[in-house]
Amino acid sequence: MVYIVDTNKKAVKKKIEQVTSTIKDIENYKTVALLRLRKLPDALLQSLRKKIRSDGGKLLVLKKPVISRVLLSNKKLAEKVSECDSPVALILTNTSPYELNQFFKQHKKKRAAKIGDVANADIVVPEGETDLAPGPALSELKAGGLNVQIKGGKIVVARESTVAKKGEAITEPKVKALKTLGVMPFEIAASMIFGFDGEYIYSSELLDMGDTIDSDLTASISQAMNISINAGYPCEQNINMLLGKAAMQSLNLALNADIYSSSSIEQLLSSALRQGLALESIAPKGQTEEEKKE
Repeated sequence: MVYIVDTNKKAVKKKIEQVTSTIKDIENYKTVALLRLRKLPDALLQSLRKKIRSDGGKLLVLKKPVISRVLLSNKKLAEKVSECDSPVALILTNTSPYELNQFFKQHKKKRAAKIGDVANADIVVPEGETDLAPGPALSELKAGGLNVQIKGGKIVVARESTVAKKGEAITEPKVKALKTLGVMPFEIAASMIFGFDGEYIYSSELLDMGDTIDSDLTASISQAMNISINAGYPCEQNINMLLGKAAMQSLNLALNADIYSSSSIEQLLSSALRQGLALESIAPKGQTEEEKKE
């Protein structure tokens, strides 16, 4: 059975127009990216859309068939059509894929804990006074594991309390306690699936490498330096350290073997002087003049 699409239908016409206009739009931007929409709050999405628009870009939430056809219009983007199986948004911008990824990481939104959430770090409530009056809130906080008491007509956290440790699932009493205090321990950030700069497609994993690249490079340089020095392999970066190490070893050899040179003479003479003074202190003393007369 062959299904023929009626291009005269209003809905079909709209989709065709969206595909055509979006393909034309892509030509005017340096970067095309796909944003994951699942579990992304609408408030955060609208905030991101506003900021991208203010920078001259576009965040387009389109139907799956529309985005799929837009991606299929480009040979390289066609490889990513399968990503449209889940809710996604198309982003057109003149920002590089790396900068766009960093933009999403910088614009996060806090959210309250939910039952079953796993703490990605220790959730700690500091010691101090709250704005809560005595009543049901006191019982809720105690049930959540907080050390609380009443002082001056208000609930006070008497001692710093750890509501949940890293990796621990948050229970209903703890969720209630955190909500009562207005603590929102989790963050929501938009997640980019990939960025395309017209030549290369950059996955989110590749773009995230920038977060640790400085520390990774520093660690690699340090490890390479240690290997070259321990192996005695001279190069421009380690030659001064190797020469210093060789000079120190040759000096130690000269001192241990009593080899006199311009480098070792001072220390050898100092060592001989110390030994002489040590011997003098333990040598038997000669007779005094009075002892000789007797």
